[in-house]
Amino acid sequence: MNYPPGVNECTIWHMGSTRLGLLALCAFGCAHGPATTQTRRETALATAGARCSNGGCTCRRVDDYGRSQEGAADEGAPAAGSKRFEIRTGRGLDPVSITVEELGTLQKSTLSPQPACGYIDLAPGKHKVRLHATATNPEAGMEPAIFISEYAEGMQSWYDTFAMRCGGDANGVCSEGHMRQWQDAAQATPRGLFDPCGSTRIEGIHWDGQRAPNTVGNAQLAGLDVELTLEVYKFAPRFPHGAPTCKGPTHEKPNE
Repeated sequence: MNYPPGVNECTIWHMGSTRLGLLALCAFGCAHGPATTQTRRETALATAGARCSNGGCTCRRVDDYGRSQEGAADEGAPAAGSKRFEIRTGRGLDPVSITVEELGTLQKSTLSPQPACGYIDLAPGKHKVRLHATATNPEAGMEPAIFISEYAEGMQSWYDTFAMRCGGDANGVCSEGHMRQWQDAAQATPRGLFDPCGSTRIEGIHWDGQRAPNTVGNAQLAGLDVELTLEVYKFAPRFPHGAPTCKGPTHEKPNE
């Protein structure tokens, strides 16, 4: 039988029937590694904005739940016809990379537990994003995460476009069980709009996990790939993040 790239007879396919078209690829005790069968782009992420210089970016301040700690933020104007986005990893010392189609890859340093961030400008349309994470110590596990936020210049507001964190807090380390829980939550997101006041939806999500050696029970993961597509709309958000409603008359700009 012929299988898609990176999938073998040990892989079980879970087909989602939601409007997100969610597909989860869960590896159950297989010897294959998701990263070894794919060609990964290693060029550095092409960043934009005042937060980035000399090949690196300074992350905006957020709390443990990803909420901005900077108030109204003037990030400057994105490139003409584009919107500004933040790509952010989680904390930890395990290697994590986030690749944005056409723009390159953000690599998380394994020398610091602090997250890595990249600020990019995206034109309206669809853009594929891929996370790849590997546990340095498979027996100890990992807690990989990816956060994508959209910035609206007119509102001076950041929007929670997408978030995935596997493990952490009461969930322990990343496991198949936690990824299934996250999948269920993603499936319940109306129209793929993780932030209803933003102007970007998520589609085509799927994931592939590699079990840690000798794992039992909840199937601890030693490797994880998550793929998705950002669909950036042409219109600008009319309401700030967290507004009680995202419909109706346009919200006034900050300080007006």
